Amino acid sequence: MTSRSVLPGPLIAAFLIVCAAPVVASYAGDLPLQLVFSDSLQGTTSFTLGDGGYSGTLSPGAGYVASFARELPPGAEVRFERLYIYWTWSRIDQAASYPTMEARHGGPGGPVLGRAARYADSKGFASKNDYFSGMDSYLLPGQAGDRVTVLVNNTAEDGSTFIVQGTALLTVYEDPGAPESAIWIAEGADLLYRSYGIPPEIATTRVEFPGRIDLPQVKSARLLLVAPSAGFAREEIPEMNQILLNTPGSGSLPPLVEPVLRVLFPHYQGKTWTDVFTADETRQIGIASREIRPFLRYSDNFIEVRDNGDYFQVCNAVLRVEYLELA
Repeated sequence: MTSRSVLPGPLIAAFLIVCAAPVVASYAGDLPLQLVFSDSLQGTTSFTLGDGGYSGTLSPGAGYVASFARELPPGAEVRFERLYIYWTWSRIDQAASYPTMEARHGGPGGPVLGRAARYADSKGFASKNDYFSGMDSYLLPGQAGDRVTVLVNNTAEDGSTFIVQGTALLTVYEDPGAPESAIWIAEGADLLYRSYGIPPEIATTRVEFPGRIDLPQVKSARLLLVAPSAGFAREEIPEMNQILLNTPGSGSLPPLVEPVLRVLFPHYQGKTWTDVFTADETRQIGIASREIRPFLRYSDNFIEVRDNGDYFQVCNAVLRVEYLELA
């Protein structure tokens, strides 16, 4: 007898949608975040959403202002810093378009910031309101000061509009008074939605933190995730989002090795958190922060972020592993 595997109906539909759509756009987890910083240093990270909120539709010529407190200790040296602008519903009338924007440091007369990267995603198939959403990453001048103000202008000449959902400032800095830390930063824009035949297992994006960790010397490990629209829903949806950390069966080890490790190391089974993002109507940037030290592995840690009807875009992942101070 010849055997064959049969995919459930939703999986077949999801497979067809993903295959028919462009590689760069769909509600599936097909645009994993990119690792942009990874290093060990005597220092830490700082992240703030500032005072910016939801802008509403920005027509050509319209502006948006946000400010951030940038409090670095004396003697600190910036190693990595990015200003993030989270945008959505970028369109010309009813057609999708990429936003034409300009970000100035300090206000109308300030210098134009250089854009380090743009990330975008969409439904990826023909339907109503199939517009682009994404995140722009900007460089800041070397001497940004204790308070950073940014002015975002819609500079389009074709009538296109977009919405700013919010902004953020991320800083990695060395500090002589801080403990040794290993830091990973990943960024991008992966739109996830368990809908249109895509099940939660496919509406899942993965973020990897490669490299070894000195587990016996770890004091704490803090994971930060940023996902516009996450955690803000007008309907009651049980377990509408999840974070899965180092879950068995998703790694690179041979299948026969993992059962043995589960017996020897109780925390090897990883950890799953449900309904982890917080946001509100004014500030529609979902934030999730978790202490994950008990569930770390010696190397190649990873997380998976899953949608279960929440509808959001994963844009930032920051992992900081702080080590014990040497005697």
